[in-house]
Amino acid sequence: MSSRSEKKRAQILEAAATLFTEQGYGVSMDSIARLAGVSKQTVYAHFKTKDLLFETCIQSKCVNHQIDQTALDLNMPIAEALVRFGMRFHTMLWQPEVQQTFRHAVSQLETHPTLAQIYLQSGPVKTTQVLSDYLQIKHNQGDITLTLNAQDSAMQLLLMFHGKAVYWGFLGHNCDLTQDERLKYIQDCVALFLSRALSN
Repeated sequence: MSSRSEKKRAQILEAAATLFTEQGYGVSMDSIARLAGVSKQTVYAHFKTKDLLFETCIQSKCVNHQIDQTALDLNMPIAEALVRFGMRFHTMLWQPEVQQTFRHAVSQLETHPTLAQIYLQSGPVKTTQVLSDYLQIKHNQGDITLTLNAQDSAMQLLLMFHGKAVYWGFLGHNCDLTQDERLKYIQDCVALFLSRALSN
């Protein structure tokens, strides 16, 4: 693909992401083409259907906000590492763009079930695996004793990290927590999680 073609594809994705966020799945390909500054034919040349364009937008957003192995430092005290990870995770989920991507995937669940699967695999599954791998290493090293398997332990902690702020946010309500309040909540989640993992 030429650099010019890549640039047009990027323009289309950016325009589509903007309009899908503003108007939902019902936005027309004509509108996307206008905002991208390309012809409708060019849009279809890159994305054969609106479904494919929508799926690519969701996958792209998940990848852009993805948390990878760099989020957890194996040399850092475990409580500190988990708090830092929790804050990064919580901050990511708090972003309007991330919440809107989640809503789009859910809103199209009945008509386009593959979208939810793409969102799940590109976002939550990868994040859970990153934390699971870290917890398994710490368990193998004897730093903690997991009462569940690493995958379930990671999911348990991630769902705790969501908390009211993120859950309410997905439903369009802002809890207006301060940075200190968010940090205190994440610290308490980690302390609660480790109270079992360190006591065995």
